[in-house]
Amino acid sequence: MSLLKQFGAMVSNSRKNNKKQLNYPKKILQKKRRNLRFKTTLFVQPLTIIIVSFAIILLVFNVLLKLFIAEQAFTAVQNQYDTLDTLYVGDTPETTAEGNIFETTYVIVDDSFDIKYISASMYDLSEKKISEKIIDYFSDNDDIEWFDDIDEDDADYSDYQNSLNYFKKVEIDGSAYMIKMQEYPGTLADSYVKQDNNDDSPTYYIFVFANVTPIEELEDYINFILLVLMVIVGIVASISIFLTARKLDRNFGSLKSYILRVGNREKNLPTENFAYREFNEVGQTVERMNDMIDANQRSQQLFFQNSSHELRTPLMSIQGYAEGIKEGVIDAKQAASVIVDESQKMTDLVDDILTLSKMESVQTQLQLEKLNITDLLYDVSWRLKAKADERGITFEHHFDDDYLEIEADEKLLERAFTNILSNAVRYAKTQISISGKLIENQLQITISNDGEAISEQDQEHLFERFYKGKGGHFGIGLAITKEIVERHKGTITVISNAQETSFIIYLPVK
Repeated sequence: MSLLKQFGAMVSNSRKNNKKQLNYPKKILQKKRRNLRFKTTLFVQPLTIIIVSFAIILLVFNVLLKLFIAEQAFTAVQNQYDTLDTLYVGDTPETTAEGNIFETTYVIVDDSFDIKYISASMYDLSEKKISEKIIDYFSDNDDIEWFDDIDEDDADYSDYQNSLNYFKKVEIDGSAYMIKMQEYPGTLADSYVKQDNNDDSPTYYIFVFANVTPIEELEDYINFILLVLMVIVGIVASISIFLTARKLDRNFGSLKSYILRVGNREKNLPTENFAYREFNEVGQTVERMNDMIDANQRSQQLFFQNSSHELRTPLMSIQGYAEGIKEGVIDAKQAASVIVDESQKMTDLVDDILTLSKMESVQTQLQLEKLNITDLLYDVSWRLKAKADERGITFEHHFDDDYLEIEADEKLLERAFTNILSNAVRYAKTQISISGKLIENQLQITISNDGEAISEQDQEHLFERFYKGKGGHFGIGLAITKEIVERHKGTITVISNAQETSFIIYLPVK
């Protein structure tokens, strides 16, 4: 099989492999069709966040409000008891500070739960009726455990001291009351119980209660308002999110269609203008990627064309001399020499092509090892010495140190230096100079020859594949060299004038 047919087979196999790779994601996409749509996710997630946020706000509000009601009721009841305690021991009570939201009422009853006194109240409801029902409630439920009954030595007493819950909440006639009861042995005065030293003094019970119904009704009203607000906000948010999701979904569909059209290489495709900047940026990125793919395809096509042309020339030469041998019109020894030379050219070219292909493959990894660049450059120049001697060219070496160590792929760097020095032997007149020195954290390698100057136009394209300049054909050797240097995170430049042409390479030193 000819080399051209081999290249054709390689391209064909590559296309088949690409088809397989393209078909593989289709199977994956088919398996994932049951996943949620973009529009659905965009609608459900924000709505869920809104509902959960409102629920948390409602919960926190109710907890805090209940704690506030309990604290205020406790404070109001306790203030009333502080006043009664002061009167009980015969002192004058201090004026209670204003600011509590609850008014309190207290009822004094004897040990038979007969009402002896009801304090004044601001409420319109009958104090007597309310007081009687409260007293009846507790007289009918004599098993109620009051915190006052807890012994001071009991372990729960400290909890009692700091708790807001050592009074009862009672529902009477649809109203809620916070109530506490305390015992007072002594003598009944006008509106309070007075302490005496008689052990036989009767015991009175004082119930202090506060009506918390208005605040609880306010709580219910606020909860209702919050729920209505949540529903309204939810509806508005749902509509807004739905419209936005639909718009995004529509633009996403347009973007997908546009990407497919770009991928199908449609001609004269107008640039889409999407509603969202991010979509436009994606579209522009796809266009740039498409341009890069087109440029890469054109580069590959040109590469194969040039490779085919370069292979065809020695093939035709070999075929011509072979036919001359067959017809007996060419000296066999002379023809064999030409055939060997042309075959070597083909071998070198194929080797260059394969090397470049490997270098451009993402799977190819550098085989890094510590090596002495000085020894490597001496070895390469020594292998080219015979050709240089034929042309009367001498090598000069100038190194700052006999041991210049870097971490690199020895085979690839050897190939790069060989390419540069081979060109130097081909174009130099009398001398090739090789130097190396450390500059900060970089190794500078300079390879110079005293050949004819390279034009500025040719210098710009010197490292391109198969570039033909005014001086002739440069091939792909220098393109490979540049690729190798850059893979080592280095740089290569060329400076050419009437005196000399220099290739300057910088490689990092770790």
